[in-house]
Amino acid sequence: MIRTNKRWIVVVLIFLATSINYLDRSVLGVAGPSMMKDLGLNKIEFGVLGSAFFWTYALMQIPIGVLVDKIGPRAIYAVAIIWWSVCSMLTGMVRSFGLLIGVRALMGIGESPAFPTNVRVISDWLPSRERGIANGLFTMGIAVGAGLTTPAVAWVVTSFGWQTAFLLTGVIGLIWAALWLFHFTNKPKDNKKVNAAELTHITSGEPEPLTGPAVKIRWGQMLRSKNVWAILYGLFAQDYLLYLMLTWLPVYLVTERKMTLITAGFYAILPWVAASVGALLGGYLSDRMIKNGTPAVRARRRVMAIGMILSLAIIPAAFVADQLSAVLLIAASLGGMMFANGASWAVVSEIAPRGASGTLAGMQNFIGNIAGWIAPILTGFIATVTGSFVYALVIAGIIGGAAALVYLVFLKERDEFRPEPSTTPAPEGALQ
Repeated sequence: MIRTNKRWIVVVLIFLATSINYLDRSVLGVAGPSMMKDLGLNKIEFGVLGSAFFWTYALMQIPIGVLVDKIGPRAIYAVAIIWWSVCSMLTGMVRSFGLLIGVRALMGIGESPAFPTNVRVISDWLPSRERGIANGLFTMGIAVGAGLTTPAVAWVVTSFGWQTAFLLTGVIGLIWAALWLFHFTNKPKDNKKVNAAELTHITSGEPEPLTGPAVKIRWGQMLRSKNVWAILYGLFAQDYLLYLMLTWLPVYLVTERKMTLITAGFYAILPWVAASVGALLGGYLSDRMIKNGTPAVRARRRVMAIGMILSLAIIPAAFVADQLSAVLLIAASLGGMMFANGASWAVVSEIAPRGASGTLAGMQNFIGNIAGWIAPILTGFIATVTGSFVYALVIAGIIGGAAALVYLVFLKERDEFRPEPSTTPAPEGALQ
């Protein structure tokens, strides 16, 4: 029997969702110079506006992860993308600083299910040996949405105004929601486009289903895991660099590197191209090592540590005088971070308690996105006080370099979750 490949259509769908997710976030950065001028915002106020999204986005991660595990990805993702698309449109309609903060905070709630849902989808739809490249593909959507679309967004902002850019990205999200509901089912076995050969492939190499009494995984037990804390800090470090670039890169190139908005839009492509390549390459290499017999956690750890060492390139980028050299060093840093990022999401499925990958992904994304509270505001404050972005870039490099050490020292191949038996049946993956 010829095996179907519906699982890769599903991966393409979550890649597109991630691209739209980050396109909606990145429009604020591209529109930043025009918005600051039009609305009379200073750098600190714009930093607060960039941070407002993450106040709610991060706080929603843990409850959303639990909901994804209980309700399933199909309904959660459809509601989420409709919600955040409407909020994107509203960003282009309101003009007061207070209302903009409110809309961005609401948008953070809408976008919060994306990554826990992506991880759960990949855990359910792909075997372990394909999850690295699948996670690399969906995380490549970060680079595509945040950076490769920058010239087009800059052109829309310049030609039609920043409000139009927010409206258009909202419409794109609504179109995706219809495609998702048409193609996706929570489980491969419920999808009429998946044949028996593909089902067998998806479950190959997976542990036998658990039998006997249900088990409990306690929150305290999960948080006592060194593996868990290693991935939590690691994503925080990655997200710090990511959200600094997402909020400030176009503004940095325009104000500190003295580029026009259109020129900055084209230069800004280079870091995101490097990020796209890094995401795919990191996922591919970690999968390749697993296929060659390397234990899964060890393979992911190597890729994650190498990537975060490369992210240190942001430090010399702060000091070089040449525009192109600075952009190329930023590209090396962002490419290294994304090289680590795909493996960072893949390793969740390897260390999570059975049936709780969405919950652990939510925990990881909560801690990671605390960086979204800090990086935009701190960068704006530093740039205002010092008159330069130098110290802000150096701080991001130090945080990233420390993540490489954390991965190498604390992330190990060990089973830290030994759930206690329970005499009361409970749903698979229930957390007490």
